[in-house]
Amino acid sequence: MKDKPPCPESPPTFDLRELGEGLDIYARLDGFADHFLSAAEENIGTAFVKIPEYCRRASQHKDHEEYELRRTPLQRYYLELLSYVILSRQFRDDFAEKRDTVLILPDCLAIRLDKCEKKKTRYGNRCTACDPDCAVNEITQLAAKYGAGAFFADMGYEKQFKRMKRGGYKDLSVIGVACIMMLAGGMRAAEEAGVPSQGVLLNYCGCEHWVDDQFVTDTVVERVEEVLRGKAS
Repeated sequence: MKDKPPCPESPPTFDLRELGEGLDIYARLDGFADHFLSAAEENIGTAFVKIPEYCRRASQHKDHEEYELRRTPLQRYYLELLSYVILSRQFRDDFAEKRDTVLILPDCLAIRLDKCEKKKTRYGNRCTACDPDCAVNEITQLAAKYGAGAFFADMGYEKQFKRMKRGGYKDLSVIGVACIMMLAGGMRAAEEAGVPSQGVLLNYCGCEHWVDDQFVTDTVVERVEEVLRGKAS
């Protein structure tokens, strides 16, 4: 066995040796994970009771293009939900300091779905107010009230952010609206692009990633306004 490299007495960031010696470190981490999952089950588990059966049915369709995504286990939902909350807290101050704000909205939130009359722009598709009862219409008007833009999400977040920063949103921050499994990932993508973000969750998913027959989703519009108002104050 090779000699271990010398270790500094005081590492600059973390030091797992504080948790124990050798394999005790990993036993401690397992205990932490068990505690987190137990707390998640107790506090928010009622929102996720359908997932085990959904995963079981998805596992029977190995040829489906969304096979892996639809088999996402319950524990990952809990983890990504916690990630969303922590990332929102982490980015809040940087988000507030940026001059420009843009909302990034999912297609599944449009009440007309594929019949939506969205208009193509250099920054992404934009709502044309084709239906007064549509949540996208309501949020787009709300964004305008606070001097923010609103566009539908492109598949490539990084490219969409770059177009915005090169155009009329040079000091860019974003508010993403998405489902649990997409939102935290989108916030990480924004971070990599140097764009601080906040997020608002869809109340449930209904796009082609999760169901074969799409249906309109929903979100808490009041939460969108709360984030916008908080930045404006």
